[in-house]
Amino acid sequence: MEKEKRIYINYFFFSVIILSLFECSLELLRYGAFDKVPDSSNLQYRFGNGLGYVGGFWDDAKMANLSRKAGYDTQRKKLPEQHFETWGYNIELDDAKTNTALGILDVVGYLATPTKEHSSKVIDNPELCYPANLYEPIFLNNGSVNPQNYWANYVYKTVSIYKNHIKIWETWNEPDYTRDYNQVGKWKTEPPDPKILTHWYGSIFSYIRLLRVTYEVAKKADPTCFVTAGGLGYPEFLHAILRYTDEPTKGEVTKDYPYTGGAYFDCDAYHQYPQYGVTDIETGEKYDDNGSDMLALKVVILKKNHEYTLKQFGFDGKKYPKKIFVNTETGLKSEKSGSSIGGDLVRRNWILKLALYSIKYDVKQTHMLNLADDGTGMGDFTNIKETKSIEEGFSRLKSSSKGRLVLQKIHIGKFIYDSEKTQEFLKTLPQTATGMVLKRKFPKEEGEEYYSEIIYSAWIKCEKEEVGGELEYELDLKFNPIMFDWEGNRKDIKKDATIKLTSTPIFLLKSSFLKYELYLILFVLFAMF
Repeated sequence: MEKEKRIYINYFFFSVIILSLFECSLELLRYGAFDKVPDSSNLQYRFGNGLGYVGGFWDDAKMANLSRKAGYDTQRKKLPEQHFETWGYNIELDDAKTNTALGILDVVGYLATPTKEHSSKVIDNPELCYPANLYEPIFLNNGSVNPQNYWANYVYKTVSIYKNHIKIWETWNEPDYTRDYNQVGKWKTEPPDPKILTHWYGSIFSYIRLLRVTYEVAKKADPTCFVTAGGLGYPEFLHAILRYTDEPTKGEVTKDYPYTGGAYFDCDAYHQYPQYGVTDIETGEKYDDNGSDMLALKVVILKKNHEYTLKQFGFDGKKYPKKIFVNTETGLKSEKSGSSIGGDLVRRNWILKLALYSIKYDVKQTHMLNLADDGTGMGDFTNIKETKSIEEGFSRLKSSSKGRLVLQKIHIGKFIYDSEKTQEFLKTLPQTATGMVLKRKFPKEEGEEYYSEIIYSAWIKCEKEEVGGELEYELDLKFNPIMFDWEGNRKDIKKDATIKLTSTPIFLLKSSFLKYELYLILFVLFAMF
């Protein structure tokens, strides 16, 4: 009996130990972005840009005003340590407040460029070299941020000051940039060679360390913010982030380095320029052609590749929380030169279709590289340096950028993709046409002129190249829509009207304006009699 009692007691304690170890392992997995990401339900789709530098009359506040007039409602704002240490950490605060006042919201803060003293100095350019002292303790024993961890100190001060105006913190710029393209395939099984990462010059383990430092101090300053892996291109580099820890020699899981890189970011910020082809790594389908539909799809298919990679490591919304996606750099030239892709029509169509495809593929933001031409030809404005007012600058808006104004007018960012209605709509369209249906998610705001619960959009598909001409199409809707073209011209039409489709999307709104106008007329008549 005594022996059985001892066995029972031993079994009980053994079970408690096993259960405790199991709970500890669960806690290990529940840390950081393995456990939760901030609520993204209030993040609507937004168009943004990185402003760039013009000079003359054009400081950042005036550029922000100009961007708002051009249909942008967010921004990718560069906030380098080098800049803050020279001019003070509050130097950009007035501009950040201007953004908020203008309705430039959910801004991406781009963290970059240590001072020379705080750089690893692999080469003589701090913007391209990982920061020094990354492996110093992040926090002191009293819980405060360690000033000897230079990056931690910079990030904590920056987020603390700008947290009311910036929602998303992008960690570095293109750490995976390389010219040794033939090496990229190896990154799924081997760590990238630091010598070929010419925007980082450090190991993948040190980049994960950068993410960890950023994540831990940013969340201390603002638990509701989003931290991104910064400006990634290659899914293979993302695979390496998710595979390794910040352990500095082999990226192994140890007591001091217990989590792989997926713990340290909520959001995947990626870059894609549509002149480069993309292969869907899940299906093997290649996206190499240069019609506007294909150019827009290239941008969102790279997101799909990143999402597929994340799912391989459990970030599917079931095992671990899904991450959100923002495209923080893209662009297309407004003029074709030599073998480069570009032109007024293709860029106009690409901008409109990119918004639609981004909403369909749940990309939360799309950022153009810059606002005005600076030699790339990708800006929205030409020759504005010589202008002396916002109005004069706005007069230089390119024709190919004007389509964004209709997206602003119909508040497309307040809508999400309606798969069921899209499939029904596609059945009614001619074979050479395509389209999309969006349903409203966000409520009407004060001053919103054109309110609709649903948007239908249709156009002639352009895969290999832009398609000219028109295509007659007889509508088959259940309501009399208001139609907008790319220039914002409004036309009330019948639900069975015959319209002309081109390669440029048109937008059909189910509006309650007519009802309100009828009520107004009846009210006036009642008042008169």
